[in-house]
Amino acid sequence: MLATSRHNKALLALLACLLVGGLVLYLYRPEALPIPRCPFLQLTGWQCPGCGSLRGIHALLHGDLGRVLQLNVMLLPALVYFTLLVILELLRPYRPQAERLYRRLAGRTACWIIFAIIVVWGIVRNLL
Repeated sequence: MLATSRHNKALLALLACLLVGGLVLYLYRPEALPIPRCPFLQLTGWQCPGCGSLRGIHALLHGDLGRVLQLNVMLLPALVYFTLLVILELLRPYRPQAERLYRRLAGRTACWIIFAIIVVWGIVRNLL
């Protein structure tokens, strides 16, 4: 039980950090924050798979779904996926179904599929 308690505390700390980060992104435009530009974009001139995500989250927090899709179309599926993983992670100790689904969504095969999607997206977005 102690491990579960520590685990939940770590997840709650992560959630608190995400909430603070979300509040900062809601209140300030990413361009106004002292955040360095994408090094991959700076070096190559190509957008990495995550380029536009910070501005996309800002747009999402302000309800501008069209802008989110314009900045990075893969942002919404990624947010849904990671939100589902966090929910399943919290439910795992209490629900066997959550454990099984979590293992499928975070297992080795899923990781390879996600890796392939990221690589393909990184290539395709620069060809469009």
